[in-house]
Amino acid sequence: MGILRDLISGVLFPGHTVLHTRAKYLLFLPRDFAGLRGSTADALSKAARKAEGDRISLLRRHYEPHLRSKGIIGYTMGSETKQMPSGSYWGLLRQLRIYKAKGSIWDYYATFAAERAAHAKRTMFHSEDEDTQAAAALEMWADVPDADESFGGFDLSPEEATWLRDRFLLSDREADESRSLVTWLLDPDRNEWVENLKSIWNHPQADQFPGKTAEAMELGRDADYLVFGARILYNYLCAVGRPDDSEQKSRLVAKYEDAMKDWTQDLELLPGLDRLNELDAWARGRLDDVHASQPARMRWALTIGFLRRWLHNVQASSDLLADAAAEATITRREASLKPGRARLVQLDRLRSWEGDSGYFRMDYNWAPTRRLLDDIHRGLGTPRVQAPNSVDDDSVVD
Repeated sequence: MGILRDLISGVLFPGHTVLHTRAKYLLFLPRDFAGLRGSTADALSKAARKAEGDRISLLRRHYEPHLRSKGIIGYTMGSETKQMPSGSYWGLLRQLRIYKAKGSIWDYYATFAAERAAHAKRTMFHSEDEDTQAAAALEMWADVPDADESFGGFDLSPEEATWLRDRFLLSDREADESRSLVTWLLDPDRNEWVENLKSIWNHPQADQFPGKTAEAMELGRDADYLVFGARILYNYLCAVGRPDDSEQKSRLVAKYEDAMKDWTQDLELLPGLDRLNELDAWARGRLDDVHASQPARMRWALTIGFLRRWLHNVQASSDLLADAAAEATITRREASLKPGRARLVQLDRLRSWEGDSGYFRMDYNWAPTRRLLDDIHRGLGTPRVQAPNSVDDDSVVD
């Protein structure tokens, strides 16, 4: 369902990914990267990794011993972390024009090194001129607020929060009816922040969301409901096919039997075929808008085909857990996604199955977006109200 998630999230929360944890990384990174020292791209890359490792250590010391839920990227591995914050946030830094140049991180290192060399040629005493060393980098970064004298972890000052809000607002060039939910929720006209909201479509002011953006959100909501039933059946089939007779197997079978019972009690929420046709038309239009590749269009065609078959199975069955046609739909879907690795085709692979796979509701990157927006609103001092059926906000990135 990756293509569906990306199409919907690209409208609701553009630039946001599951790798994002806290808003202040959007300030940490330009502060750390603008001061890098080195004359080659390789040297700058090593300096950047050291700077990010030092930042991880600083955050660890600040939040110890309560590290797990703070959103520190790399809190377990430190400087050995494979995916550093810069790799996670680079796209959003570019989108917000915090990083003003083009290209990847390696393009930045190469450009920075070339610009530094050009500055050096124009400066007789370049080896001692720190202003010259920094000038090239500063031209590629927005003028971020100065850091507070005392380190406050991920907390944003009012000045920092206002600056970040303005970057988001300036980055959204869509018409009012198509603006993202990020900028709608950050708009100064919002006089309260609904915290710990599990699903964006349950926002108390969802009926006031921008029209075209709300249309995408509602299509995503309906698709999520349909897809979740398929996720339940897949995990049930894995539990039943598990090659053992342990108590754990019995518990898993019962778990997914109960989940299917709960899901089928709300079938009035099930989108009909007409609704899936609306989703298909919307998605094809969106693929055209973003000039999607042919492989992406093929992935969407396969996805909507599966959703139509699954909908037919649901509507035609009185007992999905015992329905051979529904089982065949799920089995063929896994086989097409994981050729040679499908658990329902090669049952020996179920020996390593850990009890759930893909068993979640799609939120289209709302959870990481919510955490960033919560940071900004906290810094702004926006009055807070608790969402109905709220969730604990927990961010864990190793």
